[in-house]
Amino acid sequence: MNPNNAASGLAAQPSITLKIFLSFVSGYFLSYALRSINATIAPLLESDLNLGPGALGWLSSAYFLSFASVQWYLGTWLDRYGARRTEAALLGTAALGCIIIAASDSLVGLSVGRILVGLGVAACLMAPYSYFRRCFAPQKQAQLAMWMLIGGTLGALASTQPALIVAQWLGWREIFVICAGLLALSALAIFLLIPDNDLKATALARAAALSEGTPDTAVPSLMQLLRHPTMVRIIPTTIFFSGGFVALQSLWIGPWLTTVIGMSTNQAAQALLYYNAALLAAYMAMSVVSPKLESLGFALSRQTTLGFFWFLGSMLLILLWRSESAWWAWILMAPGIPAVILMQTQTALMFPKAIAGRVLTTFNLVMFSGAFAVQWSVGLLADLFAWMGSDAAQALWLAFVVLLVLQLFSLWWYLSRDKPISADPAHG
Repeated sequence: MNPNNAASGLAAQPSITLKIFLSFVSGYFLSYALRSINATIAPLLESDLNLGPGALGWLSSAYFLSFASVQWYLGTWLDRYGARRTEAALLGTAALGCIIIAASDSLVGLSVGRILVGLGVAACLMAPYSYFRRCFAPQKQAQLAMWMLIGGTLGALASTQPALIVAQWLGWREIFVICAGLLALSALAIFLLIPDNDLKATALARAAALSEGTPDTAVPSLMQLLRHPTMVRIIPTTIFFSGGFVALQSLWIGPWLTTVIGMSTNQAAQALLYYNAALLAAYMAMSVVSPKLESLGFALSRQTTLGFFWFLGSMLLILLWRSESAWWAWILMAPGIPAVILMQTQTALMFPKAIAGRVLTTFNLVMFSGAFAVQWSVGLLADLFAWMGSDAAQALWLAFVVLLVLQLFSLWWYLSRDKPISADPAHG
């Protein structure tokens, strides 16, 4: 039996496909909401707990520190235990983290909770991606992946004005209690409703390889992957563009709108709602536009490069536009984000399918390490510039200028190095 055909047929029934997708997307929805929630409730945290920019930056970026640290091990867990067991167990950890956040009054307690949340949601995209890769036909992959991203962006939408309304009604602590319950329900759904088809598909593939005398593909170490010319070329842009986007979306857009532009907390939450809605529309449009551009000879790499320049232009506009209507500059950034995110797909295509999971988790490790570094550093820089005499708005503005300079440097690095030869013979 052909393992590819067998794997594709394991989850071919529409009702099973829907059940699997909805179970997975519930976790990713909550993951994205928790990633982005601090951008909305930052003013509440600042007033209730007396947190400065540096402490707020650390608290939000702690999520990315734990998220990134587990990525390499995650690939092994998914291979060994399957997506169902791995994600269900981790979501339970995230639920515990939410309870700790809700019960904490100190930065230490909040940090412990935030770290556990980051650890607990670390598999919310990689688990379904690995499951889809093993259990669904190749022509289904892009569609399923794009709908996962749309589900995540809906989570980001929920973390804006709707979350603020609930936080002002019940309290920000109650938000995390609710999230803990929803995470537990998502873990239960994944554990009970998703079959171990990915493990069956893996077993079939190994049996086929043994019967055909095919040797196992060598598994590179983390350092070997990080030293590969493809990774060396993209690491700076992954940190400052992909990671920078995550850092901005999940925290610093909110303080920028309230501190630099002078919007109220409710106005900023509404602007964040519009921003994430624009991102949702951009993802949906890119799912149609990108394949058509490829068919016309406009490769993924060129689309990504265009996304980098769009991002830089948007950042410059954000820095220069300081009036009450300047929140529109963030909306104008949205169309370029999907092209930047395409770097992950482009990178995976440069390596053999057999190690695609480890390549994807390595990329995630770099991206979320970048998100951690950028998010915390912006806060520390804002504190530094404030200590040097700048007011709060000017201090945050100067921190964004430093980020823009680093993005320019990373793009120069990316464009100045030769494009590496693909390590995958099918895409050489």
